[in-house]
Amino acid sequence: MAQSQSESQKQGDAISSEDWARTSSDPTQGPKAHESHGLDTGVRVMEDGRLNINLTPNKPWLQRIARHTKEHPYPRGPADHKPSVCFPPGEEERCPLRLNIVIQVVGSRGDIQPFLAIGKYLASHGHRVRLATHLSFRETVLEQGLEFFNIGGDPAELMAFMVKNPGLMPDMRTIRSGAIQRRRREMKSIFTGCWRSCFESGDGTGIEHHVREDPWGEEVDYRDVPFVADVVIANPPSFAHLSCAEKLGIPLNMMFTMPWSATQAFPHPLANIQSQNTGPSVANFASYAIVEIMMWEGLGDLINRFRRRELGLDPLDAIRAPAIAHRLQIPYTYLWSPALLEKPLDWGKNIDVVGFSTLPRPSDYQPPSDLQHFLNAGPAPIYIGFGSIVVDDAAALTRIVFAAVQATGQRAIISKGWGNIGAEEADTDSIMMIDKVPHDWLFQHVSVVIHHGGAGTTAAGLALGCPTVVIPFFGDQTFWGSIVSRAGAGPDPIPWKRLTAEKLADAIRFALKEGTREKAAEIGADMRQEEGVRNAVCSFYGHLDEEALQCSLCPGRPAVWWVKRSHIKLSAFAATVLVETGLVKPHDMVLYRSKEYDTSRDPRGPLSAGAEVLYGVVTDFVATMAAVPTDVAEAFRGNRHRHRSRRHLRHGGHNRPIHAWKKERYAQGRTDKGVESESESDGDGESEGDSVESAESAGSDTSPSSSSESYTSAREAQANSSSSASNGRKTGAASNAGRDREIDAMASGDTAVFAKIPTCEDVTGMKALSLENTIGRQQSREKAVEVREVLTDARYHVSRAGKHLLDWVLLLPTDLTMSFSKGFHNAPKLYHDPMVQETPTVRGVRGGLRAAGTEFTQEFYQGITGIVTQPIHGHKESGTVGMIKGVGKGVGGVFLKPAAGLWGLAGYPLKGIHKSLRNSLSKSKIRDILASRIKQGIGEMVAATPEERAAVIRRWNEMPK
Repeated sequence: MAQSQSESQKQGDAISSEDWARTSSDPTQGPKAHESHGLDTGVRVMEDGRLNINLTPNKPWLQRIARHTKEHPYPRGPADHKPSVCFPPGEEERCPLRLNIVIQVVGSRGDIQPFLAIGKYLASHGHRVRLATHLSFRETVLEQGLEFFNIGGDPAELMAFMVKNPGLMPDMRTIRSGAIQRRRREMKSIFTGCWRSCFESGDGTGIEHHVREDPWGEEVDYRDVPFVADVVIANPPSFAHLSCAEKLGIPLNMMFTMPWSATQAFPHPLANIQSQNTGPSVANFASYAIVEIMMWEGLGDLINRFRRRELGLDPLDAIRAPAIAHRLQIPYTYLWSPALLEKPLDWGKNIDVVGFSTLPRPSDYQPPSDLQHFLNAGPAPIYIGFGSIVVDDAAALTRIVFAAVQATGQRAIISKGWGNIGAEEADTDSIMMIDKVPHDWLFQHVSVVIHHGGAGTTAAGLALGCPTVVIPFFGDQTFWGSIVSRAGAGPDPIPWKRLTAEKLADAIRFALKEGTREKAAEIGADMRQEEGVRNAVCSFYGHLDEEALQCSLCPGRPAVWWVKRSHIKLSAFAATVLVETGLVKPHDMVLYRSKEYDTSRDPRGPLSAGAEVLYGVVTDFVATMAAVPTDVAEAFRGNRHRHRSRRHLRHGGHNRPIHAWKKERYAQGRTDKGVESESESDGDGESEGDSVESAESAGSDTSPSSSSESYTSAREAQANSSSSASNGRKTGAASNAGRDREIDAMASGDTAVFAKIPTCEDVTGMKALSLENTIGRQQSREKAVEVREVLTDARYHVSRAGKHLLDWVLLLPTDLTMSFSKGFHNAPKLYHDPMVQETPTVRGVRGGLRAAGTEFTQEFYQGITGIVTQPIHGHKESGTVGMIKGVGKGVGGVFLKPAAGLWGLAGYPLKGIHKSLRNSLSKSKIRDILASRIKQGIGEMVAATPEERAAVIRRWNEMPK
């Protein structure tokens, strides 16, 4: 083993598929008896959950990738072991805006910790940072001064499930136990929780009346302050990130601790490549597509249902979904050290490698006295801990660990972790059990670190120069073990299912060698020079388009409203000031979208457009038929829930949510009528469904009724309140005067007054009659209410069924016309036409009509004039040769571009109708987002100084309209 390890260290820093085949996997590791022949590549799921991919060169899709790698060969040059984003102290980029940032993270404690450090750094720059993750980490998040939001899911159960079923194909015992359905339901709740974290107030726990930690404190509880995200930061396993950003029209930045972007340099961390006569760069590049496809096969239906029902977005198909982030050029920030794995040279500017992200060391940490005594009692011990990993047989793992420690004669500190390792063992002179101690403090006092291979623990150990032994359980842990081994800072990783006391003892001895310790110390010195957190934040700022985010009147505030028929963007504060002063009418504003993501089909030409439409029609039909039983069951459950809710309301329950919302909005002096129902952010800044009126009139899955409210100014609300109070005082005064007159009459002996007083017999008869009449009236009212509810439900379901039918009927013509329009539009790109423009964005009916006119006139104009403009442009670029090419491009444009305009005449209006139907059939939350933005503006206006409000008015008057 030592000999093979020394050979591994002699390979240098160059990454090759041979290195990965040797260090990151073991051919003898038996794959499960599951094989996917859908790709005809021999894709097998190994015991550690990774994919064993056997590629053959005669597959058409591999040949296309081979052509791509030939056209874009891997750049050659010296490896750069420095972060791709690095600024000298005091010169780092800063964002002038104060943003609402939501960080969505799914995973274990090790996955959360890097984002705690990043969120804390962002908060120090004045941003409002909400970390949306599992409820188990609530206290951890709050301890760092960040806002917490619960997205659901239990990480302990998830870790236990992953350890039992590390592969993509679970065993039959797991399937029979129902664990798969429970995990799928959990993922559905996580998707919904991620969406709610973008706009809901509170902390996501569902507790409306929370208890303040300091009831007498003056500090505002973040759970009472409205929140709508301006930017989303997420790790890939949260899966809902792109859909949320697309719905809100806000920037998205992905951050992760392992490679998730395709490269020719090395394969996907979850894949083991065995290529036959296929170049390593082709095999590496293909592995990312295969892993993405396999993941989409498992979760694609849940994601599409979430997009369709919760967000009102079009579903993605298996062709678009796996490569959607690459096509949209989503920024990625990778949180590992380039001293371990440098940034591949074929990654673009939208991808950064910035270093590990860790929290600063607590300077005042005081260890328990027994731990300090153990450390002082002898030489530095080794550390063994598996963090969040939960195993079935903790006792067996404990026996292996204890035996290996005794065989090496080392002292050891063993962390119990979530798996409760060594819980039944007592401390000895050479072994001590601990619960929770900060790694950055503890690892300063140990000689070797043995763990499961989580990115955070790996970073903490290597940063302090500790040799590292990795015992991977699933996922990317084998990847990090191979990285450590390749760097020479530890032995080869030992999969936990093949772990024995002898193998662990050999690994400990290898880690204690002088050469291993020197290499670990060298890597640690390089890592301590990196400032991963600061670099990550600078990468995040670098990917933001500040100009698109800034308010036109207050550059230090993010824009959230758009003034229609203008190019003016307004922050919540500026919009509220202008509405209150009467300078802007509420119906002239719509929600602003700072970033658009086009996830619809984007075919390269007419032929590919036809193929994609055919594939889409087949897959949509199959998915629709498969979802019918589930849809019927959910509709039945929803109908029963609505009837129970109404019975509860009739028998003393609370008012309907919309009434409570009206009351709260009236108390704020704000209502929301007057914003037009349809706008578009492409031409004049309007966007469909982003107004309060449209949100109120839109259908909902939870309520068949709709309501409309008016957005009045605070002055009008105050006048109405004063009028109501005045009327109340008048009514009260009249009532008191009447009672006073009756008292005076009785005091003067007026017998007429006493004649009105009933006797006991009268009272008894009246009570019986009154009770009978009351019961009769109540029964009549209930029957009338039930009849109205039945009719309302029937009308509601008929309306929704009609919309579903219309949407289904329009789906094929919409897909066909739009695909051919885009196919002809994009076809000139195949011969490198530089004058092809972006297709217009459609979000509603009027927007579709406007886009159809724009596309028709633009494509006809460019197609006809291109006969002249293309040769002129080509001659300017490259002389006579360019002019000849320009003639060919002009002739091609005459045939292709007008065809795009003609198909678009039908396609874009149909797409607008389709978008409107999708929005009305989804669980619209636009109303809640509008309400939060209005409340946000009111709060900021109240907190602002008179000078700041006056500055807004002055700049508005100075701005050209």
